[in-house]
Amino acid sequence: MSAHWLLVLGTDAGDGAPLDATLAELVGIGRVEALTPARRTRDDDGAARWFSNRLVRLESGLDREGLRARLRAIERGIGRSERSEDVPIDIDLLACDPDGAGWRLDPHALEKREHLRPHVVALLHEAGITLP
Repeated sequence: MSAHWLLVLGTDAGDGAPLDATLAELVGIGRVEALTPARRTRDDDGAARWFSNRLVRLESGLDREGLRARLRAIERGIGRSERSEDVPIDIDLLACDPDGAGWRLDPHALEKREHLRPHVVALLHEAGITLP
């Protein structure tokens, strides 16, 4: 059975090309719909870096752990490394709708309070999505 997943894509690459590469890779996991165009904002972590972010819905038959493993593999394939401060791509698993009953925040996203970060709030608002 397929579930719907909300993903937040982010990159500090000036041209945003890794976002397009990530969308192309996500097609190999399931049906992908970009819910917002890329938005460039200053990171809210105090580092004063600029990021391009995009909200995506993915429909996939993978369970949470299988999806997380595939997302990490996509990040590594696009150049993400633990040894570098650069963020060619970051894929955050934000929420899941496993049964059509509505979005549920991912436990890790809830713990990190991802859904409250200004860029995520703006993307959700633009897509017309309200999370619990």
